[in-house]
Amino acid sequence: MALHVVFTEDGLPGWIGPEPRDGSEAVEKDLAFLTAHRRTAKGAWVKRAAAVAVAPSPEEQAAAAEAERALTQEARDAALRAALAAEADPMFFKWQREECRKEDWLDAVAAVKARYPNP
Repeated sequence: MALHVVFTEDGLPGWIGPEPRDGSEAVEKDLAFLTAHRRTAKGAWVKRAAAVAVAPSPEEQAAAAEAERALTQEARDAALRAALAAEADPMFFKWQREECRKEDWLDAVAAVKARYPNP
């Protein structure tokens, strides 16, 4: 079965389909072959070079590090808020009702913050 291919200027298959379309050529090759090869200007088929892994630039590395830091900070803040709500807020309301000392509430806040330091 022939596949219909539209080639780019570089000889790469830019479009591959089972039916003809404007600018396509019928090619008696299978899909795996077409995706692994390109056609030269003279019509010869040559294997495409393997993709080369490119190391991220310093800017990309810095952006990735900043994104990781932001995620870590967000997770820490959420855990801190939950712990303060569960442990320190009840002490605050007891202090407001004069059922405990202000220092007890502040100690509870300090204990929670010590468990969740800034990254």
